[in-house]
Amino acid sequence: MQSPVVAPERNWDTTLQAQSYFQLIGPLIFLVFSAGFAMIWRFARDSVPVRLFALAFFFGACATLADYLRDAMPLVVALYLLNLLYVATALVFISALFHYYAKKTPWGFIAAVAVIGTAGLSWFILVDNSVAGRIVVMNAGSAAAIAYPAIMLRGRMNRPIDRVLMAALATIAVAIGGRAAFVLAGGGAGLTNENYGQSMIALALHFTLALSALAIAIVLFIMVGMEIVNRLTETSETDPLTDVLNRRGFDARVVDLAGSGGSHIVVMADIDRFKVINDRYGHKAGDAVIRRFARILAGTVRENDLVVRWGGEEFLVFLADAEISTGRYFAEAVREVFQEQAHDRLEGHMATASFGIAAWHEGLSIPDVGHLADKALYRAKREGRNRVCVYSPESDFGARENVAA
Repeated sequence: MQSPVVAPERNWDTTLQAQSYFQLIGPLIFLVFSAGFAMIWRFARDSVPVRLFALAFFFGACATLADYLRDAMPLVVALYLLNLLYVATALVFISALFHYYAKKTPWGFIAAVAVIGTAGLSWFILVDNSVAGRIVVMNAGSAAAIAYPAIMLRGRMNRPIDRVLMAALATIAVAIGGRAAFVLAGGGAGLTNENYGQSMIALALHFTLALSALAIAIVLFIMVGMEIVNRLTETSETDPLTDVLNRRGFDARVVDLAGSGGSHIVVMADIDRFKVINDRYGHKAGDAVIRRFARILAGTVRENDLVVRWGGEEFLVFLADAEISTGRYFAEAVREVFQEQAHDRLEGHMATASFGIAAWHEGLSIPDVGHLADKALYRAKREGRNRVCVYSPESDFGARENVAA
């Protein structure tokens, strides 16, 4: 007669096999996202955070895989290897977050966590040989390492997506710290090196790590994706020579400013006799002069104003919520600073600029106002250059006159 205990044993074997397969989810998630960040890094090689995120998730994949294969290695080797890999994962991840938020990496904290964690781990491997002690040390250290960036970077986590990341980090820190507290309270009293892998505590760790890795990686992918999109948008809307807006960037921003009502000013600025500079000193000298002029313009405007490279050596400046007097003051300040600049490539000779100013009001389009400012600019050229002229109907010369730039 067949023994009735066979079926329960088969069910137990099936349960162990299911648990074994479940433990592979963690390495798979870490590895997939490590590869994802590595692919992003191929197209954003100047991004240190992306490279570090790829490395952190790779260490995480190695750590969870070493945890899965711990029975195939000598006990001491397995314990050191997987726990040090977990520490490396947390510390590289911390460094990546601080790089992402442009804050100095806390190397002192990282070194302290690494030293204290390794010392505690060594004690509970070589001296005490306590599974519960190792769990407490590693989980308490991991919880502190994860909570640290959420606390230290909270002042820079201002966007909604940043808040989601901070909440995810805090939740994971509490979950991992709670695991250590549970063991301290007596939940891990019966754990041994032999039964730990099949314990609920070990399975809870793998489940927490898998969900944590998935949640954090998704949030980070969204954040990095937003940054790349913003960078591409900025690149497409910025003049590469001067780093001020190009016409596309201007068109994308001026609608909101002009649509807000009020009085606005458009200033057209042009470097005098620029063709002579190019012909006499070369195009590199001309580019240097243009860059210097753009820096002065960008450094003089207010936060909501726009500086645009309109074409060649000509720039348009949009002064939001301003009067003619503000525009004249701005143009005169730039003109005086620019004419006093020492240009190394011009053999000590100075360069000057002329300015035309026009007021915007409802009923006019920005191109219309630009055309009026352009007329005032060419009056400044006609009257001797290196001067500021304001458009008025009484001084309207009509079409551009043939005045050398």
